Amino acid sequence: MKTSAKQPKTIHLVTHDIGEAIDLRRAQELLRRYSFLNRDHPLVVEIAKGQHAVFTKFGTVSFWNTSSELRESILREVAPAVREYHTEYVAGDALSISLGAKEERVTFEELYIRSLDLERIKIISYASAQSVALDHYEKEIDAQLAELGKVARNLKLVGRTRFTQRELLKRVGSILSVKQNVVSNLSLLDKPDETWERPEIETLYNRLRSAYELQDRFDALNEKIDFLTENNTTLLDFISAQRGNFLELVIVVLIVIEIMLFGFEIFGLFPQ
Repeated sequence: MKTSAKQPKTIHLVTHDIGEAIDLRRAQELLRRYSFLNRDHPLVVEIAKGQHAVFTKFGTVSFWNTSSELRESILREVAPAVREYHTEYVAGDALSISLGAKEERVTFEELYIRSLDLERIKIISYASAQSVALDHYEKEIDAQLAELGKVARNLKLVGRTRFTQRELLKRVGSILSVKQNVVSNLSLLDKPDETWERPEIETLYNRLRSAYELQDRFDALNEKIDFLTENNTTLLDFISAQRGNFLELVIVVLIVIEIMLFGFEIFGLFPQ
């Protein structure tokens, strides 16, 4: 009787969105008791044999084959290096990775590869991190779209908005900040350096990028950002016009009062 073929080893990858950004130098200081497999971005840390944590500058951590307790311990250790740390972090992406596959292929939740090395750890983690970070910005922009919908309904019903000029300026600034972070931090339009050195790594990254629909999601997010920016700018112009009309009315009233007072003085209507 033939023995069954050995099943591929399965590795579980979980990626967390833990903040707006991670200072990788500071993270290395905080985690110096562990082994570092590289010193560039993304940063790969071996926290135990066969277990890794991969940190990106845009606020995500990908864990390879780690327990929830170990993940929480690592996140507590690195928290001082995180800007705007999310205390209620959630697993933004989970991926099951099977090693020893004859043909490499990828779905949204499963990845089959022949072998695993540092470059593959970095590329797989990086693509997952991009997806998780993009999801964070998508939720942020969708919340702003929902708020804009309320403003539009309020304008339709009562003809005015509850936002001040200062509040709208802050909203526009927040939207532009999201766009700047997406373009500069996520580097969705640029391929990682590893893809230029090994064609098989580039193929793997392209497959992951396609599975996560990174380009389509980026384009859709960019359109939403442009829509929000345009509409909030329109609201700013509307409020500025209202404010200008109010000031003009005040000036007219003051002029009328001054004319009346002048008339009273000329015709001696003021009591002596």
